[in-house]
Amino acid sequence: MNLDTLTVLYASGLVVTAAGASFVISSVYRREDAVARLWGLGFISGMLATIAYAVWGYSPDLWWITGVGNAALVFAMGAMWAGCRVFNALRSLLVVPLVAATLVFAAVIVHGPNGGEWAGAPAMYLAIAGFTAATAVETLRGQLRERIYARILTVVFLLISVYYLARTVVYFAAGESSVEFLSYFGTVNTTLLNIGFLTVASISFSVLQSERNPDFRREKTSDRSSIAGVASRSLFEQQAEDWLRRAKRGDTALTLAIFEVENLDEMNIALGSEFGDRAIQTVGWFTRDNVPTASIVGRLDARRFAVMTPTPAVGEPRDVAERVMTAIAENPIDAIEGVRALATFGVASTAELGYDYADLARAAVAGLAQTS
Repeated sequence: MNLDTLTVLYASGLVVTAAGASFVISSVYRREDAVARLWGLGFISGMLATIAYAVWGYSPDLWWITGVGNAALVFAMGAMWAGCRVFNALRSLLVVPLVAATLVFAAVIVHGPNGGEWAGAPAMYLAIAGFTAATAVETLRGQLRERIYARILTVVFLLISVYYLARTVVYFAAGESSVEFLSYFGTVNTTLLNIGFLTVASISFSVLQSERNPDFRREKTSDRSSIAGVASRSLFEQQAEDWLRRAKRGDTALTLAIFEVENLDEMNIALGSEFGDRAIQTVGWFTRDNVPTASIVGRLDARRFAVMTPTPAVGEPRDVAERVMTAIAENPIDAIEGVRALATFGVASTAELGYDYADLARAAVAGLAQTS
């Protein structure tokens, strides 16, 4: 069965809009979360791209609108990459896809109305190949490394990257009008591929977002923690930044340690969510009771705790974290079940990184992967 280009473009618009709208709607209550905003921005850009291509398919005289579609598609891939970076507690670097999208749009404009339907195509192909490859790499790092749905995204983004690299090679080697290019890398095949990609991506990103912080609403609507002596994320970060400001004036070294319960999902599945909640509460107690008195303890999300404390005068900053880890390892959550929490930790010190909380948090989160 042969599908004409206009029909495929319209079908793409419907499918991509449905998939994108589904993710955006599911992320509305997380509007304060940077990851949800970036991924949502990516899907909205993908929707814009399909609309632009559909308009061009209906009215080819609007040659410039292909530039809008190309730029929107590149920015969509870049925003997904930026969201994965923030998921892993890194800077988004959103300016990179913004610049890339601008250059891709300019590549169409410089050709003018006589550029044809493939004007600026190589720039778009290379940009998409680059961002999808970078996203695949990002899904193998940090917190995403442990997520099953991130593995699905790894495969999908790698396939997209390879496809667009091959498309670029064939474009230059055989030409845009060649049988090889039009048969295997033409508009119809590529559009069908994009439909499949965005459908799988919307499902995977939605699951990852829900897994990332299942108690997001509760944390955003309350400044209290369910564990006595353990602050909520917002309160902990406020106190930590205040400590850092005062420590900087007094040239006092501070240490930030972050702990993550690795087997929370397994405990929830095997023993129920109530046991999982009890495990988190117990880890919170162990953390609170095994750090120096002059420390602040907070719960960052469903499975992470953080401690800020003065750096020990004797020993290493990681000594504080290792005391907590010893307590977690030696004490079961339930004496009858005998199940213990498995945790990892990351440590960052002002002596090495300075007094910016964001820098310390990124370094500590990066350390989680090194101790797992």
